[in-house]
Amino acid sequence: MQEEQFLIRDRAYGVWHRPRSLSRYLGRRQANSLTMADLDSVLFVEYGYDNKLPLALVEVARDIGQEKPTGVIKELARMANLPAFVSLYTPSSQANPASPAWHDIEGLRVKRVWPRPEANWRSLTPSEWADALVQIRDWQLRKFASETAANDGQYSPL
Repeated sequence: MQEEQFLIRDRAYGVWHRPRSLSRYLGRRQANSLTMADLDSVLFVEYGYDNKLPLALVEVARDIGQEKPTGVIKELARMANLPAFVSLYTPSSQANPASPAWHDIEGLRVKRVWPRPEANWRSLTPSEWADALVQIRDWQLRKFASETAANDGQYSPL
């Protein structure tokens, strides 16, 4: 996977698509009706530059003790037949050694929202969440690897 190109991720679009900004172009009522959500993470396997297979969706936010609305990501996951999770992180007071301008992660609260939504949060260390993401990836890869292609019954070697 490619590393982040810039030290700071540009938030221009994230700010632009909010009602307060959009109302400059559309008017307050129409801007408020144009609801958008940032999709935070798509776990995928990369077979090449243009060949990526989505495996899971993850909604991410800083943990401030809140519940996180998951209606959009849950519906996307259902439509795509992919698992979806919400992951709330607590920043550490220590810098991330891989990118010292940013805090590391101290801990996370995670739960599956699709399929079989979990009622309770799991408290995980960063290492446990990293391991869980590998496990999710492997489960999903096995699922896709076992699917037969639509034309498998018609294939005959030359």
